[in-house]
Amino acid sequence: MNQQYLLPEEITAEYKKQGYISLETICPAEEVAQIRRTLMQMFEKKVGYEEGAQYDFASRDDPNKPQTFPSLHDPSHYAPELLKTTYHRRALAIAKQLLGEDAALYGEHALLKPARVGPETPWHQDEAFRSPDFEYRELSIWLALQPVGEVNGCMQFIPGSNRYEVLKHRSPGNDKTLHPLECCDDFPRSQAVAVPLPAGGCTVHDMRTLHYTGPNTSDAPRLAYILIFNVPPTYKPGLRKFEWLEGRRTDSQVRKREWHRRGGIAVEVMRRLPRARLTNGRWMAWAAIRAVSKVWNRAR
Repeated sequence: MNQQYLLPEEITAEYKKQGYISLETICPAEEVAQIRRTLMQMFEKKVGYEEGAQYDFASRDDPNKPQTFPSLHDPSHYAPELLKTTYHRRALAIAKQLLGEDAALYGEHALLKPARVGPETPWHQDEAFRSPDFEYRELSIWLALQPVGEVNGCMQFIPGSNRYEVLKHRSPGNDKTLHPLECCDDFPRSQAVAVPLPAGGCTVHDMRTLHYTGPNTSDAPRLAYILIFNVPPTYKPGLRKFEWLEGRRTDSQVRKREWHRRGGIAVEVMRRLPRARLTNGRWMAWAAIRAVSKVWNRAR
């Protein structure tokens, strides 16, 4: 663990109780500016679009129209320097402190809400997107790349919702070609807490913590860069059912499968190989089960 970046005990206690915390700064201003430039350039060039890595998070993908909510998965596949940052180093230290020494990077997500038109992100729990056949321990670290408040879509949380089970979700309008999921169960929305941040500040939240971001009504784009960490999930087939995931098929998933058929699967393996935890049996078992499960589900 990075001994130079440990959270105080009262902050870790708050995380366990509330399901989220915020930090005023996690990386220096010059690094914030560099990450922002790197990600904005990738969005401008539509990096990863043909591979299914870049897509419109709020609408169907249409290459002839501007994206309403550009999203990019695993931007470090295209800009490896993103994982050589103070942000990544400190985020990993936080993850190991909160999840344990087995914690490792699971994925990344860059989200761009355009000025004045960037839509809301519905209330949801991150675990609702995961396979129901596993038990998880996971957290996300959400980095603000400019000051954020309610006017441009800062994070909002329901305190203590990390202790809920996974609630019922659905696709917006029941359209399973769309990426978002929205929680359609009962929960105390009136208890929502907005968390404004300066540029370089971050929130850390548990995968069951209900969260939301409002639309960007400001005159500038709102960009966030999320790092997701977990420990090896435990395989429990038939543990539960997430009906909202059944039959879900987004445009980016279609593009990714077509890219894999054209040889992209070899490219993806080579990209992910440096992150492989080949010395840890639990990580290797999870990777093998996930791979077989994906092939099986795709065949059906």
